[in-house]
Amino acid sequence: MKRLILLLPVLLIAGCKGTWLMYDTTQTDRLYFTVEGEFNVVSFSLLTETSVDYEAAVTVLGTPKDHERKATLKVLEQAPGTVQVGSETLTVQTAVQGVDYTLGELVIPAGSTTGKLSLKLLRNPGMVDVYKKIDIRIEPSGEFLPMDADSTSMKAIITPELVLYVTDGEPSCPEWWKTEAGGQDYQWGAYYGTFKPAKFRKMLEYYHAIPQKNAPLYEELLVKYGYNIDNPGLERNFMSKQDQSVWATYVLIPLHDYYVAYYATHPEEAETFAETGDLTTRTWGNPLRLLR
Repeated sequence: MKRLILLLPVLLIAGCKGTWLMYDTTQTDRLYFTVEGEFNVVSFSLLTETSVDYEAAVTVLGTPKDHERKATLKVLEQAPGTVQVGSETLTVQTAVQGVDYTLGELVIPAGSTTGKLSLKLLRNPGMVDVYKKIDIRIEPSGEFLPMDADSTSMKAIITPELVLYVTDGEPSCPEWWKTEAGGQDYQWGAYYGTFKPAKFRKMLEYYHAIPQKNAPLYEELLVKYGYNIDNPGLERNFMSKQDQSVWATYVLIPLHDYYVAYYATHPEEAETFAETGDLTTRTWGNPLRLLR
């Protein structure tokens, strides 16, 4: 019994040692970003918006304080370079504040050990087929020290440096949009006509508006089809074969009606519409048929 009594204080001291150091209020709190993966890209290619609000999560290693705290940031610049994206080699340029993005403050609210850094990404012609690199580092200050980088977990990298790439360009035709006829692939679908980047963006706009009407349904669709309708292995013209009434109600009928009105005022771009789709004349079919 005496041996157990003597060991107990030693175990308590050893077990509490790391905790005491972590919450030692005499030490300067440390600050870090948590990011997923090493290559984080925001692309405007599938968006209709001219700007995007981006938020990066920030965590404090230390104790909450009874006042709001602001971190010191440094924007880094590098010489132009390149990055490999699939089979393409694309130019990388340093993003310019006020042109490519605006930077907010990094604030830790009173009583909290978490915060966020907000950026507004600004679409502009200089982003087309180029990667604009935003590189922001937490700097030492009276309130915070930057946390050492830790990339042992690729799913949740701890880093004092936020690196973000912004780009734009035209999206390519998804495989599921295509129709095969006579041994040839056509960028055409019976219920969405000929592929056009603007049309694909409009389709995604209706898709991403589904949670405003049916949030649980949208979560199910994200799992099955992906955020940009880009899950691997989607069957060609799958919208007329899987969840037909869902696609028709929330996406295809609004898309059809939008372009009927659009082509009425833009005859030079017009496609034709009929009850049944026809590849030979590139005629859209009426998506109301999918509700039958």
